[in-house]
This record gives sequence, structure tokens and C-alpha cells, in this order.
Amino acid sequence: MGVRLEAPAPRHWSTAEVDPPEALAYWVDTVCDQFLELEIDTPVRDRFHASLDQIDLGPATANFLEADTQQVRRTRAKIARMHTPMFMLMQLRAGQVRFHQLGREVRVGPGECVFIDCTEPYELECPHPTRAVALRLPADWLRRWIAQPERHAAQLFNGGGWSSALCAAVASLDISDNVALPGGEIAETIATLLKLAIGPDPEASLQRPTLFNQLLRTLRNRLHEADLSPMAVADEHGICTRSVHYMFARARTTFVERLMELRLGRAREMLSDAQLFDLPVAEVAVRCGFSDPSHFARRFRRRFGQSPLQFRSSLGRSKH
Repeated sequence: MGVRLEAPAPRHWSTAEVDPPEALAYWVDTVCDQFLELEIDTPVRDRFHASLDQIDLGPATANFLEADTQQVRRTRAKIARMHTPMFMLMQLRAGQVRFHQLGREVRVGPGECVFIDCTEPYELECPHPTRAVALRLPADWLRRWIAQPERHAAQLFNGGGWSSALCAAVASLDISDNVALPGGEIAETIATLLKLAIGPDPEASLQRPTLFNQLLRTLRNRLHEADLSPMAVADEHGICTRSVHYMFARARTTFVERLMELRLGRAREMLSDAQLFDLPVAEVAVRCGFSDPSHFARRFRRRFGQSPLQFRSSLGRSKH
């Protein structure tokens, strides 16, 4: 038995309401207007199907989504249009998802939840049709429970204890069942479980995660510097190089791995930007910190399965 979301009435959108050739455009417009500003593409453009059911839970919003195979990107250009900072807790109910944000990649399976920072770029790949519920959580409201929610971007909840309780609570949300609770109470219950699933946050340990976020911000701001090194970043923050390596090791990555992910992500954003289509790929490489275009091409192909030129060409064809 799920928790029926009784009042107000759910809102519904579906590509079944439009002709198949217009389905993808309709879906993109609907998602951007009603859910979140995103870039969306699919290999099944001629037969794409998707639907969105939405209802308010007090300050939060529950979004029930079904969609065919798609690739979803949250870009800086889309983020710039956001009026209210927010976070999102997404639970997959069917299919598979690969989620990538801030250099961290997680694979999400049915029943699992992932926490998303909507103020930062991310990529979400759905190689098969999916069903999911995504809870939009306003940042100011969520900070009543979690002081620094941005620290937990791309965190996966799939284990025992409070993570299981959180996943079970989200799984209980159902528009069509027959047990009603006030939406605000549901949202507060889920926020409480999210806090418990994240775990205790002793004041004595706050400096290290905060420092890690500062290090990431420095990497994003200086990734165009081809010779950016742990020593240079350490000097900027007034710490030793060993501390830089330690902070990335705590996040189960390395300085080099995270910097490379950020550079490739920025390169993909630039190659996707229609206003930069005339910018040579070699210049994109330089602006993303690659002094050798061939090294950039190899890294890009390894990460995205296409060369930079092939990736840009495929985008150009998709617009015709």
C-alpha cells in the first residue's frame, strides 16, 4: 500500500497527446517548463514516449516520470535560468541509470535513490526505458535538516539502516493508492530520513568536507591551466600538497582523476554549445587545459565513445 498524494490533484503530461514527430520537442518543453531546465536527446526520436505526473508536497514537489531511452544533461546555461536553488532526490523504479556529477559517477538500480545538486551540471544516461520518482527540494527549506546539502551530490542510497528506510519511504509514494497524508508531513518525513541516511555530521569534522568543496571549486575555476598541479592548488588554499591528496583520497578519487573529469565535462559543454560551433576543436582543448589536441581527442573518445569532431557532428545532424 502506497501513500496517495490526495490534494491538490496531480498534474499530467504525456507525449501520447502529440504526433510522434513532435514527441521529443514536446517532452523537452514540458520538462523545462514543469520540472527542470534540461537538455534531452534520444536515439528513438521517431517513436519516443514519455510522461510526467506531478504533485506538490508542501514545499517539495513529487515528479513521477516514465521515458524511453534518453540522455539528459544539466548545463551551466540551464542553471543560469534557475530562480530558486534546489536539490533533488531521485529514485529509480525501473530501468538503469548512470549518473555523473562533479567528477563522481554512480550507477542507480531499481529501488535505489541518488541525491542531486541542481545548482551544478550533471549528466544522466538511461540506456533503457525508465520509471522514476524525483522529489524537488528547495535549498532554503532543505537546509533546515541538512546544513550543507551540496556536499552530498551524487550520493547513492542503497544499503541497510536509514538508507533502506529512506528508499522505502520514497517507494511508498503513489498517486493512485488509497491512503492519504498531508503533503507537508510527507516531505518533512523524507527530509528527516534523508538526514538520518546521510549520517551524523559532527562539528569537528565540518572543515574537511568544506575544504574539499573549495578544492573542487578551484579545480573548476582553473581547469583551463594546462600545468595546474596539486602544489598550485595547495598554495592557493594555504595547505600542504599532502593535504590536497588526502582530501581527494577521502572522496575515493585522486586529484588527477577529478581534474580530468572536470576538463572533459567542460569540453563536452563547449562542443555542445551552438554558439561555439565555429570554435576549432583544438581551441576547445586549450580552453579546457589540454596542451596536446591528440591527447584531448584520446581522452574524450575514451570517456564518451566518440572523438570530439564526431560528437560535435552528431549534434549538428540532430538539429536538422
